[in-house]
Parts: sequence; C-alpha cells; structure tokens
Amino acid sequence: MTPEREIVELTKALIRFPSTHSRPSEIQRCADHIASWLSGHGVVFERTDVQGTPSLIVLPEPGYAEVLLMAHFDVVEAGDDMLFEPRESDGRLYGRGAVDDKYAVAAAMVLFRNTLERLRADGRGQADMPFGLLLTGDEEVGGFNGAGAAQKNIRTDFTIAIDGGRPDLIVTKEKGLLHLELSAPGQSAHAARPWLGQSAFDILVEDYSAIKKLFEAQRSDHWHKTMVLSICEVGDGSVNKVPGQARAMLDIRYTEEDDPEAIVAAIREVVRSAVRVDALEPVFIGGESPYLDLLVRHSGGAAVGFEHGTSDARFFSSQGIPGAVWGAEGEMSQHSQEEHVVIASIVMLYDGLDHFFTALKK
Repeated sequence: MTPEREIVELTKALIRFPSTHSRPSEIQRCADHIASWLSGHGVVFERTDVQGTPSLIVLPEPGYAEVLLMAHFDVVEAGDDMLFEPRESDGRLYGRGAVDDKYAVAAAMVLFRNTLERLRADGRGQADMPFGLLLTGDEEVGGFNGAGAAQKNIRTDFTIAIDGGRPDLIVTKEKGLLHLELSAPGQSAHAARPWLGQSAFDILVEDYSAIKKLFEAQRSDHWHKTMVLSICEVGDGSVNKVPGQARAMLDIRYTEEDDPEAIVAAIREVVRSAVRVDALEPVFIGGESPYLDLLVRHSGGAAVGFEHGTSDARFFSSQGIPGAVWGAEGEMSQHSQEEHVVIASIVMLYDGLDHFFTALKK
C-alpha cells in the first residue's frame, strides 16, 4: 500500500470515532486505536492522561526530540453523526476531523513508521529518529491538558504543528485569543409593565454596540484584532417578563501589536456590564531558525506567512522554542458540514516532511 492510501485509510478509521468533548469515551477509544497501531508497528511510546485527556508521546529518547511533530485527534461537535462516516469524492476525503486534524495524526504516524523502518534496515532504531510525535486529545478546547502539559516534560529544538496552513503556506504567526464574558445588570418586571424594570438585554445590546467601535480598524490582510459575539443568553425562560439577566461571550483575536490587557481595560471603560476574562492565550510567533530555513527549502515552494487561528504551537513558542504550523489543503472547510481534505495535498505535505527529515539526518 502506498503512503497516500495508507494515510487515507487510517484517517477514515480515525474519523469513525466521534471524538468530541461531549463524548469523552470516544476520545479515549480513538487514543486506544492510535496506541494499538503504534504498538503493532513496534513503535515505543508513552500514553499520558491529564484530567481525562489522553496524549500519545513518541520520542527518540526519553524527554527529547530534535524536532517535534504535533497533531490532535479530538474534533468539534458535528450535529450530524453521518459526518463520522468518511467518504471520498472528487479527490477529497470528507468527514468530521478530515482536515482538523485526523489526517495529520495519520500522516505523522505513517511518516514516523516509514522513517523508522528505513533506519532499522540500516541496523539502527528509534533512538536515531530525527523527530518525535505529540498526538493530543484536547486541542479544540484549549490544549491545556494535552500539549500544555506535555511541553513541560519534552525538550525539543523545533516544533511543527500539522494543524493549519496549507502546502503552499508555512505559518510562523498566529493570533492570540481572548474570551470575555459580559453580564448585564438588569431589573426584572412583568412584561405588561416594562417601565418598572430594566431589560438586561437592552443594556447588553448597547454594550455590544460600544465594543464594536473599538474594533473598527481594518487592514486588507485582516492582521488586526477582531471580535465576535459567539454566545448570547437572555432571561430565565419566561416570556411575560422583562429579562433581568443577560450574558454574552466574546471571542477576540489579537496580534502581536495589541496588548490584551489594554483591550480588556478599554472594553470595561465603555460598558455597563460586568466583564470577566474567561481565557487569554498568547500570540504564536515561530521565530527564525535554521530548521525553518530547511523546511522551506524542502517544502516544494511554500511561502512563509501568518494565519488567523490559534493552535497548540503556542505552548512551545511561549517557552522560546521556534516552530511552524503547516498542513494540507482543506479549502477553508474546517468545522463545517462539508469538512474535507484534498487528498493530493496530503501527499505534498508528506513528501515535504519526508525530504525535510531526510535532509536533517545528513
């Protein structure tokens, strides 16, 4: 079987596990499948479990890999279980996790096994591998128990997160993330006498309008801070009542040119709602590195640039370890009902990484 077909078939097997965070047992079963595959090919690995999150760590030697490949096998909710039945059409593989990020897990596993087999043919073994793997089960909910915990115990000189970018774009910058909760202070009353109350929703709407003005600056490449109101909850379910409570969640993405604490302070200055910081994650800056230069040379012509998402790459870059984010082509279908990966692009990624690691061994 060619590497292409093996990666596709392994990706299909992984897609069939509905490894969403509403089904933690399926995340564990997906990890079981990965562990069984690794064991079946004589790959030595460590399986960890941090607060219910499984991770598979494959290293050349205890605690160290010169280069660390990262991918994750948890996925976002599907809404339709048919998304966990993979299908191929027009050179694309469809299914939840097809491009985010189960193809990457499969490609990393096959690449590691094939590289190891070549070393074994020369009388060497896993200790001579030029790279290791970190496969985690919680990237979609922040990655704190997966990559966040693992980075404390793994030394590496360069990381490659196969979770973003595309064959012609190696990402060395990703935006930071800020999640804020707004709680509006209303006063409930009977809906027939609204003048006796104060609608918390009205306050929330006014606050949202004021916050939007703080995000008006635009650039043509969109490398600027953005804000989306992603969750809004109003009242207690009573129709005939002025809502005395309203809550919203804001998803804010910021660049290295922004100060997240200043963003929070500016929002508090213009709203009546209480503001609570729910999450604050740093910008990923991959930095300059001879490893990056070598990766670019063997990428088949990829450019170096930025992306707007957030990945587990930030855990290592925040410790001063250079890295990059690279991946196959998903045609911006991540998290959608038509999520898919272009199969030919998986081959391009695999070949680029294979050439990179071959050059690294010389």
